[in-house]
Amino acid sequence: MIEKVKTIADLALFLSVNVQNLQTLKPEEHYLTFQIPKPGKVEKRTIETPKDPLKPILSRISDSLQWLYSQNKTDAAYGFIRSGRNDADKRNIFTNAQRHLGKKYLLNIDLDNFFYQVDLVKVTNLFNNCRMFSFDPDTEKMVTKLVTFHDRLPMGSPTSPPLSNFATIDLDQDLLAWAHRSGFVYTRYVDDLSFSSNLAISETHFSQITEILHSHRFLADPGKIKWFGKNDTKEVTGLIIGKKITVPDDFIRDFDKDLDNYRKVFVYAHAYPDHHVLDWIEKLGQVIRGRLSFLQMVYGREHPVYRKLKSAFEGIRPDQDTEYSVSWRYAGYDHF
Repeated sequence: MIEKVKTIADLALFLSVNVQNLQTLKPEEHYLTFQIPKPGKVEKRTIETPKDPLKPILSRISDSLQWLYSQNKTDAAYGFIRSGRNDADKRNIFTNAQRHLGKKYLLNIDLDNFFYQVDLVKVTNLFNNCRMFSFDPDTEKMVTKLVTFHDRLPMGSPTSPPLSNFATIDLDQDLLAWAHRSGFVYTRYVDDLSFSSNLAISETHFSQITEILHSHRFLADPGKIKWFGKNDTKEVTGLIIGKKITVPDDFIRDFDKDLDNYRKVFVYAHAYPDHHVLDWIEKLGQVIRGRLSFLQMVYGREHPVYRKLKSAFEGIRPDQDTEYSVSWRYAGYDHF
């Protein structure tokens, strides 16, 4: 487990790599960078996915980080949380929305370019100050170098999701304390912060929240701040919060666009048959499978919308002569 790693020799043993190979590895040389369309938008998102020999190293680190955070998660965190089959405290997009059922007022705040905001300073402070890690100075520098790209978390690395949770532990705790004092419910699903209450949400409340964000060096996306009054249809992480939780029509339309993007990635893969691109196809596929599982949870297997989308997804097949491995461990991640 990564929390037991102290020295570079410990790290090499944990990763099953040679110490010299680890010390001479240049992570910045082992990324594949490309763009994919954002769901429902013309704008594209830049993906930075690690290649061998960096990829298996980051996958191993990510695996351990995921389990470590799941044992130390904050009461606010609901995204990228692993749980056992019999875990009574399930953390996912659905249970996140459930926390806000029955509230009259709601405020949603998105963090702008979330992974990029977790910069080198935040990652260094995380490993240096967090009680869960015990790296010596040289090991701390090495792990930081391994998990960052262009001096921040890369969008597409398996270590970025769990590290973003670790990097927001103190932020979550301060916002939870504020919410408790102010009569609010606060949850965070990755970069989506939701605040609900039976009290009207004022500009003063908003200022207090943003002041806490700024104290932790996080910035909100001004274009994704949403206020909901008592008579408004409320939405949390894409789910409608009424008498019960339902899926909005936009979700279904965007799902259709996601399927179209999935097909386009196959076209790209045929033109540029790099196995790392094929691996990214599997990552996108895992996301869609996670969404299908969510639709099944909300509507059931026999609902016509679920059956239609499931059939459409299953009709998209990769080249049968091409082999690639599954490496994306975060089905349900919907922030591409």
